Amino acid sequence: MYVTLAEIAFFFGVAAYLGATVLSFTHLARRTPPHRGAAWLLGAGGAGHLGYLLFASLLAGVCPVESVHVALSAAVLVTIGAYLATRARFRLDAVGAFVAPIALAFLLGTRIVGLDADARGRIPPMLLTLHVAANLVGVALFLLASVTAGLYLYAERQLKHKRSRAIAGRLPPLDALDRAEHRFLLVGFPMLTLGIVTGTAWAHKLEAGTPSEVLRAALGYLAWALFAGVLLLRAGAGWRGRRAAVGTLLGFAVSVLVVCVYLVRQGAPS
Repeated sequence: MYVTLAEIAFFFGVAAYLGATVLSFTHLARRTPPHRGAAWLLGAGGAGHLGYLLFASLLAGVCPVESVHVALSAAVLVTIGAYLATRARFRLDAVGAFVAPIALAFLLGTRIVGLDADARGRIPPMLLTLHVAANLVGVALFLLASVTAGLYLYAERQLKHKRSRAIAGRLPPLDALDRAEHRFLLVGFPMLTLGIVTGTAWAHKLEAGTPSEVLRAALGYLAWALFAGVLLLRAGAGWRGRRAAVGTLLGFAVSVLVVCVYLVRQGAPS
């Protein structure tokens, strides 16, 4: 039964994500008004994605918080939720053209890689759940912040080259992108901090850790410092616009390296 339900949820999610991607890119390419169906399809894809994770986890007998692949896939679901909740307020319809294909890639990736548990009982369940949930929300919001930062830099470049017609009706105003990026960082930063604190609570001492563990911890603290710097400089020195966008993208790039190091360590033969 779980096999059938997982398959239905998977293919439903894939179809909905594909539809959302097509409608979102049509909006960008043809400079047409945003299609409301794109948001609905993205939400439907997220529902199918969630259903697949739940049924596949039951089928594999794996607790979702013990699998890094499920956690990363779930982070995309939080990204979708945050995007849909803020889309209308900040006029972020163009962001959907990036969120939808990213969600599709993670859904396909989770199916290909599988749902093997990674924690192996080394971490207390409550602490593990808190650690994963905090990082999950943080990564999701930082992903949205990085997408809006990238769009900001692109739109600013177009305007500097007097190509305002190329972005008219397609991308949000620069001020809206800047404010959205800041809000995503502002909410995501406490989650990242909580994730680091809970991770430090159970992590091995650096002196006794493997090189990959030391590197992962160092990159995690560097990402935290970069995001903290962007927020502090915005509040204290008036950093906005391009400088804040560049700092956000650097912080997210380091966060991606943290995940890559973790995945390589998990995939390495023991």
